[in-house]
Amino acid sequence: MFTYSAVIYDGKKQNLVRYDCGTDTEFSSYLESRFGCHVCLWSNKELSETTMAAIAASRVQSKKDGLDKTEVL
Repeated sequence: MFTYSAVIYDGKKQNLVRYDCGTDTEFSSYLESRFGCHVCLWSNKELSETTMAAIAASRVQSKKDGLDKTEVL
């Protein structure tokens, strides 16, 4: 899951949009359904907070189970 951010110009004003979804195609479909004809001035894609929390929880569990052998150098 990713959090997409974009600045969209809809012909009247700029809008900062944030949306959680899994793919670029899903985000494009969301923008199309919400704004119809628009110009994307800027966009960004990052792991969502939910995904980051799941990764952190998985690491904690792996360390508890003795499965995580990675070390920070």
